[in-house]
Amino acid sequence: MSTARRLAWTSWVLPPLAVLIVLVLWEVLTATEVLRRSQFPTMTATISQLGHELGTGDLWSAIGKTLLAWLIGMVITVVVGLVVGTALAFNDFAARSAAPVIEILKAIPAIAILPLVILTLGSNMTMKVFLICFAALWPFVIQVIYGVRSMDPVVLDTAKALGIGGIRRFFTVTVPTASPYLVTGVRIASAQALILAIISEIVGGADGVGRQILLAENTGIDAYPKMYAYILVAGILGVLLTGTFFLVERRAMHWHESQRSIREGNNA
Repeated sequence: MSTARRLAWTSWVLPPLAVLIVLVLWEVLTATEVLRRSQFPTMTATISQLGHELGTGDLWSAIGKTLLAWLIGMVITVVVGLVVGTALAFNDFAARSAAPVIEILKAIPAIAILPLVILTLGSNMTMKVFLICFAALWPFVIQVIYGVRSMDPVVLDTAKALGIGGIRRFFTVTVPTASPYLVTGVRIASAQALILAIISEIVGGADGVGRQILLAENTGIDAYPKMYAYILVAGILGVLLTGTFFLVERRAMHWHESQRSIREGNNA
């Protein structure tokens, strides 16, 4: 078997096998009371509850509200991040002045300002979107700055010589040149956005997957299978979003050297 086929086989087989092993281990540890059922329901009870929830409107409504907050937060983060990051990248004085502020804001956990945000905005969609943007914006801005500054000055000078300026130069020269950094920044921001959406629902009580986890926990031990079922849903959403961004990155960046290197390595 060639190296490429062996790698393809392991990439398809090993992840499902690892998940199966974890599920079996979960069932064994809970069934034998190594993990107390008052804290951990059995795997079969959780999966059964998840199957039941899939047939109800509550699960899909919760997923929709979580993903809506994630989507709005991501759109705002990308738009604002592109504008702010590009402006800072082209102005050294502004970048040096803003760098300490960005580093301080990036270091503040979004959960730390959650009580203040709840008092100001309430437990609603606006609160979730604000927290998502607060957490995801700064890492994305930094990636935009690095991406724009990585642009070859010759390319920029050529664009200026050809009379390509303003918005047109931004979309036809700056964005394509910085796209490897932008894609990485979007992927990082996406993961943080989903985490903050669910945390804001658990702590802040806004509608969504996190709130269903909170309600099940507060109901009592009998509702623990439901709580763990929604925790599994949160994990599955994270995997799906991350996988989607990886696929989009491979397709959108197929022309880039990094993706060509990956393809050449797989074909070796």
